[in-house]
Amino acid sequence: MKKLKNAPLIYTIGVIKFPRIPALDRFIDSFHDKIRSEYPLDDECKVSIFNADFGSKGVQFIQQENKIWQFTSVDKDWAFVLTDQSLCLHTVNYQDFPYFTDRFKKGFNALLQTPDIGIEWTVMIGLRYVNLISAKGDDKLNDYLQPWVLPPESPSGTLTMIQGAHVTRYYTKMGELRMQVLQNPQFTLPPELQSPLIIKNEWMKSRPETDFALIDIDHSIIFDVPAKITLSSSIKHLTDLNVISTSIFESIGTQLSQKKWKGK
Repeated sequence: MKKLKNAPLIYTIGVIKFPRIPALDRFIDSFHDKIRSEYPLDDECKVSIFNADFGSKGVQFIQQENKIWQFTSVDKDWAFVLTDQSLCLHTVNYQDFPYFTDRFKKGFNALLQTPDIGIEWTVMIGLRYVNLISAKGDDKLNDYLQPWVLPPESPSGTLTMIQGAHVTRYYTKMGELRMQVLQNPQFTLPPELQSPLIIKNEWMKSRPETDFALIDIDHSIIFDVPAKITLSSSIKHLTDLNVISTSIFESIGTQLSQKKWKGK
């Protein structure tokens, strides 16, 4: 996605998933040593996840705790998040895609070079952008967004929308793209992104007092059979995902919004 002067982009995350790393704790210090100069701040927390267990009693869902580690830049605008099945780079200070991939590349390369970690396969690569678009002055929200983007108004003129949402899923040549549009929600990041680490980073923006919409674009490629990992192929996949996500974003705005976002 392009970085516009007045871009509404508030959060970006790139992720690569791989088969589970047993006893990840033993690799944490070695990995952090490789990125410590840029991401010196470290944190750890536990999150609850549900795993399906198939046994003689049928399908049962078991709640388990999973450790996640975060390594944050001094300005606290960028961070890597590492779990036993994924590496994520997330930020609230996206510059442009080459800058984002340069940072991702350094962190992922450091993980691959961590002695004995044995990451050779990937099962998913994804990219997600969250934009917050709010009405300014005398403008209305639908002055900024194409009619097909926002949830439809009631056909009855006696009803005024308070909140609305719709989710659209698309197949692309890469995989699946999901666009979630939330109009005037009670939050400024989708609930599934409101992790303890994001809250601790103080990345949650205040809710606008005017009408606003979250435009959440999530694009991923899932490998039915694990694919061999290389640094170059992973960045190539991220780049291809970004091209399509950017084209979707560029299609949602009106001439007015494009002018405002470009700062003209």
